[in-house]
Amino acid sequence: MDSAIVTAMAATLGSLVGAGASLATTWLTQRTQRIRANTEWRLRERQALYEAFITEASRISVDALVHSLEKPDQLIALYGILSRIRLMSGDKVLRSAEEVCHRIVELYRGPNLTPDQILAEFESNKLDPLNEFSAVCRTELLALSSTA
Repeated sequence: MDSAIVTAMAATLGSLVGAGASLATTWLTQRTQRIRANTEWRLRERQALYEAFITEASRISVDALVHSLEKPDQLIALYGILSRIRLMSGDKVLRSAEEVCHRIVELYRGPNLTPDQILAEFESNKLDPLNEFSAVCRTELLALSSTA
């Protein structure tokens, strides 16, 4: 074989291998960036969702301590957020959120508390219906952020 042909074939083959490596590297980089961006988006969405649930549940919990459930539509926003949690979250977070909702309904069913009773319940740590929910959410968000 002529040395010019061998040299030309080697140059062509080298160019093809270099181009293939460049394409593979670009594809892997873009794929990794897309996965990371998707994971970060899911993390932000869940953080916002959990924040909304905690805010609404806190507001309604305090109301349940001093009022009876006169208008059930007070729970609409909370149950709307709960439905969004069903769409996006894991089973542990969902079960904990449902437990928070049940606990709030039980608070409404119970007698209204005086300020001294509220203080006593708060000091004995029996009053926080969001304690477990917050812990479960934190665990889920930490696990999700470690994959980002």
